[in-house]
Amino acid sequence: MATASYQIAPGGVFACFSGGSNTGSLAGFAALEVVKRRENETVGLCSLPAVLNQVPRQSALVQQIEKIIVIDGCHNGCARQLLAEAGIAPSVYLNLETDLHISKQGPFSSLAFTGEEVNRVADAVITTIQEILH
Repeated sequence: MATASYQIAPGGVFACFSGGSNTGSLAGFAALEVVKRRENETVGLCSLPAVLNQVPRQSALVQQIEKIIVIDGCHNGCARQLLAEAGIAPSVYLNLETDLHISKQGPFSSLAFTGEEVNRVADAVITTIQEILH
């Protein structure tokens, strides 16, 4: 079995991606859209669960990333808090509720967001990435 080779992107994105609410799902889908548009040239998605569980490969990879971008879905800021407990501070932090004024609809609203909202969040993240990496 061949070992996959990869190049570490200068920016790493951690997204809330909690499927429990619209904003958590939206944060995750927007992060995927960012990677899709950027084709991993400047950013890659990082695994929050793997880093929190101290998976060696993921932990080593994150330490090599130049800029960490964290996208949280709501005022609870779970992704940022969990990363802080793991000793990881974001270079850029975006909260959909407080920064982009997208209303959290609460539990079981997992799919209550639009493609327009995904694009709006992805645009905001890409603009931020361009500012910090160039």
